[in-house]
Amino acid sequence: MTTSDNNQTTDNEQLLPENEPKGEKIMLSDGSHFYYNETKEERDRHLEERLRKWREENPEEAAEIRRRGKNRKRYILEKKYFKELPKDYLHKQSYAQRLAKAEALNGCKFRDSPPYKSKAWGEPMDRVLHEKRDSFRSRCDGKIAIMGRLNGFVTYSYIIQWFSFWLGLMYIIAGLTTGNIIGYWPLSGIATLLFIAMIYVRRFLEPFDQFIFNRHTGLVRTPHNWWRRSFYIPYEDIECYHGGVVKSARGGGARESAKFRCMKTPKRFYLKTPEFIARFGGISQGQWAGYLAFMDTSIPVNENLHESIEYYYTLDKNALETGPFPEEIKPYLDPDDKQVNREHVW
Repeated sequence: MTTSDNNQTTDNEQLLPENEPKGEKIMLSDGSHFYYNETKEERDRHLEERLRKWREENPEEAAEIRRRGKNRKRYILEKKYFKELPKDYLHKQSYAQRLAKAEALNGCKFRDSPPYKSKAWGEPMDRVLHEKRDSFRSRCDGKIAIMGRLNGFVTYSYIIQWFSFWLGLMYIIAGLTTGNIIGYWPLSGIATLLFIAMIYVRRFLEPFDQFIFNRHTGLVRTPHNWWRRSFYIPYEDIECYHGGVVKSARGGGARESAKFRCMKTPKRFYLKTPEFIARFGGISQGQWAGYLAFMDTSIPVNENLHESIEYYYTLDKNALETGPFPEEIKPYLDPDDKQVNREHVW
């Protein structure tokens, strides 16, 4: 047999099924692939090893997980965990009824907003939560969920604070340079007081700078503006547009951007369609769908929000931190453990 025949035989053997790599073929985004061929015993052993290592590196988090697990078992044994609670506080109103309620609260009728066409903001985000683990994860007490905007009072307070910091620093440098530190000291002190004052001013203004998604009423309260007050609107009438990634100059950081637009406009307050820029860092499709899912009273509150509910229960404040924790949600938490003791929060 010639050398060419030997090479041909070798190539044919490599193409035989029994010579193909064993295991599941995993394709990567760059077009390459690898074969995952671990047995179940090997996978379990590696998983156990990784879990043991994580517990050693994160003892506090591991202890918290064990504590919560023990509490959950106790709730099940006490027959609390799966017991349904009354849901009378949830609204049972249709969209038309909630729209009429919003108009009554606003003191005026709505008009339909014109169609929105913008190359900068693209198409509205999907409103469906495709993955149950997706959610906004914070700023929720079970009754309301809040979300800040970028172009509002809080942003301006940061700008004033930044300006006062640099102004005070320049006064100090000017005093040291001219040798007249006493003459510049009062001006530097005023700038410092302004810097400190903005911390307290921001705490006062922040509640007015939030979208408030109220699950129990099915309405959203928009943020205040400088020249017009907030208003109520059904959550179905708000669209969220993704604006892409905004990059800072000279290769700095990059942030997602998003805009909210109301599909109905209050006749009394607005000449133009109300639009709001999303908080710094934008909002993803999963987060936006998570807010809408939170407003859907046909499904329980996403489990990812339980930790936030427990946090505000411990503080005994609502998500805005302007009032007490909602009474309707208290039966879902254990007063001693400060932990959700039900399978679902409604």
